[in-house]
Amino acid sequence: MAKKHRKGPPRYSRKPQEKPAQPVGVRRSAVPQSGGAGAAADVAGAARPSRTLSLTPLAPIIVRSGRPFDGWTGVDPARFPPPSTLAGCLRTAWARAQGVGFPLAPDAESAAASAARLTGLALAGPLLLRGSTVLLPKPADALYFGHGRQARCVRAEPRPFDTGCGADLPEGLLPVQLSRPVEGKPGPGPSWWAWQDWLDFRRGGEVAHADLQQRGWSPPAGDRRTHVAIDRDRQAAVEGRLFQTEGLEFASDPSDAAAGTFGDEPLRLLARCAEPLGAALVTLGGERRLAAMTPEPESAWPQPPDGWFEDIVRAGGLSLTLVTPAVFAAGYLPGWLDADRAPPDSVFDATSPSRPRLHLRAAAVDRWQPHSGWDLARQQPRPTRKLVPAGATYWFALAGDAELEALRGLWLASVCDDEQDRRDGFGLALPAPWTPVADSN
Repeated sequence: MAKKHRKGPPRYSRKPQEKPAQPVGVRRSAVPQSGGAGAAADVAGAARPSRTLSLTPLAPIIVRSGRPFDGWTGVDPARFPPPSTLAGCLRTAWARAQGVGFPLAPDAESAAASAARLTGLALAGPLLLRGSTVLLPKPADALYFGHGRQARCVRAEPRPFDTGCGADLPEGLLPVQLSRPVEGKPGPGPSWWAWQDWLDFRRGGEVAHADLQQRGWSPPAGDRRTHVAIDRDRQAAVEGRLFQTEGLEFASDPSDAAAGTFGDEPLRLLARCAEPLGAALVTLGGERRLAAMTPEPESAWPQPPDGWFEDIVRAGGLSLTLVTPAVFAAGYLPGWLDADRAPPDSVFDATSPSRPRLHLRAAAVDRWQPHSGWDLARQQPRPTRKLVPAGATYWFALAGDAELEALRGLWLASVCDDEQDRRDGFGLALPAPWTPVADSN
């Protein structure tokens, strides 16, 4: 059955005139000075097709969990677009730009061949972009306590149990414990952190809750709308068949959403595509909601700070924090780890002669997320899978000498087991220095 809005179609917001994105989180030597020839070239390059792209949603984005959509299921809560939603959006945009159609082949073999060209296009993302500042999901090892002026962010870190204490953790894994005693109950806090706050936290510094709240972002309450089912034969409403959808609003402030604007610094999705794309209007998520796709300078994609990988070598270990959800064959545990929780070969660059040898010491993982979708080639639902949520953090000790080039290959690389999941943008991870601790006090 078709469907229509009881309260009219979505109201699309006018895309604001934005200042050109400035480089974020890049090496100082690579950032041109403001007003110089290099800066002008960088901004001019953003107008041409680029592999780095931003998407400005022009209406609340609807992303369903994949549950059956019938008269008995309730409304799906608003969700941040997973990598597969972004992949479908950008691959469709690329296909249209290349003049590639979407014929539904008469047999499974032809359909698979038609889909292979699209699914082979590698993508990365989505991250968030506000103005020129990248936002990342809150790390799972950062916990909020208290309310109001008493609110604070407390670090959790791997360290052994005190004498006489224990748990049923898998053998060889350290517990992740609060870095200091805390009184009180968990409190609220932003779900997304500004890039610099994320770096400061990974360097071991203290991050003030007020600063996180001011510079970060939490999704607002979902934009819920009521619809009525339509009988295709009669082109009339089906009595008693009402349903609701809930979309995610990307306005910077709820007052901006109420006014129908996105403010001076709109929230955008940031992505990378293997093929350059130009500016266009694209559909994103369900209900064919529109988004404005804009090429960005390559420097808009996060880059490691100076000396980052040298710090990892000196520390003797690293943390890997997911910035997009991941899919692993063994649940929370990457399938490329052997029985000793060490990768037999590098999963990040199998062709590299220098492969980083890592040994898993601890993990902080939030509740899994359900994920499904529709297989266009096979014309059937995809099987439901459990995603490791973004923000999950894994701590590794370096086993033996690690070369800098091998470590650089970890930066925003996908750590998923399956090659197609990696091409879809699942499991992007950021490494950071971490000093391993002893197994016992």
